[in-house]
Amino acid sequence: MKFNGSALALRALVSAMVACALWPAVGSSQEYFSTLSSVSFTVKYQRGVSEEHVRSLMDLLQSERNAILREVGGDSSQKIEVRIYASVGSFQAGAGVKQPWRGAAYAKEILHMQPLRALIQRGILERSVAYELALAILEGVGRKGCPRWLREAYAVHHSGEMQTLSAPMGVRLSSFSDLDQDIQTYPNPPQRDDVHYVLGQTMKFLIDRFTEVKALGVYRQFDGIKSVDRIFKTYFNEDYSAIERAWSKSVQSKAFAPR
Repeated sequence: MKFNGSALALRALVSAMVACALWPAVGSSQEYFSTLSSVSFTVKYQRGVSEEHVRSLMDLLQSERNAILREVGGDSSQKIEVRIYASVGSFQAGAGVKQPWRGAAYAKEILHMQPLRALIQRGILERSVAYELALAILEGVGRKGCPRWLREAYAVHHSGEMQTLSAPMGVRLSSFSDLDQDIQTYPNPPQRDDVHYVLGQTMKFLIDRFTEVKALGVYRQFDGIKSVDRIFKTYFNEDYSAIERAWSKSVQSKAFAPR
């Protein structure tokens, strides 16, 4: 096909405009973040984030990782990417969250973090890291059939968040699937705080009923073949439905009566 001079000029102009539009998107991800790496983590951080704080964070990440693997197992070869943002707005955009109440958010295999200085000042750095890192490490167990409610129950327990939560005004949960539904339905406080309270009580219930070693050991039982019902029956030596009924009664007894 032949092009006249006008067509060639127009084609060149369009190509130049496309190149200009694409260039920032291609270059920004490399230029916007500096990187520090260890065996277990790749930490990327924006300009304005203190490298000293980043190195301290890497020590915290490694310590929490070791504790989680020791308690509930997980893939010890997993290397996790962490992104630290210089502003709350960039954190929300990068993590894809609408509300900035979370100090960190694990999404699409990346642990996104708000500005470290702010998390330190708010006193939530350690708790945020502990919670989201637990979810990151247990993600592989989730692919093997471990339900979301059970993974988040451990995350609440491990992070120590229960110390900051108050009992909700009323709880009406009859099945573990109800708890899974609440995790999806209530992503933000104050309802999310109520969900986390129940998650924390769920882990406490399992520990009180079966001992801490036994309760935390259940995460190692998921193999991608056996169902959660079968695992509970075999591992805890009690029917899943019986455990569920006892849990429902226990959780509701820990909440205040409805207003």
